[in-house]
Amino acid sequence: MTDQNPRNQTALGSTIQMLQLVALIIGVAGIFLAIGRKDQVLETNQQQVSDLRLICSDLARVVGSLSISDASQTEQLHSIDQRLSRLENR
Repeated sequence: MTDQNPRNQTALGSTIQMLQLVALIIGVAGIFLAIGRKDQVLETNQQQVSDLRLICSDLARVVGSLSISDASQTEQLHSIDQRLSRLENR
């Protein structure tokens, strides 16, 4: 077991150090990729929430205008009903 040459041990140590360096670089790159993916997901969600906010705003405006239209139509129908009642009573 002690037959190994110090030069072989040095080469083996250098190889191990290189492999550790490669593994470390791959690990750091993986972390950056994961962060990048999460940032992309957050940006996509932010855009979708913004679109949804605009849709809800438009929907609220439409509902409000329909409510006003319904109220005015109800008033008009009530007025027509009163005029018809007056005509029938004549």
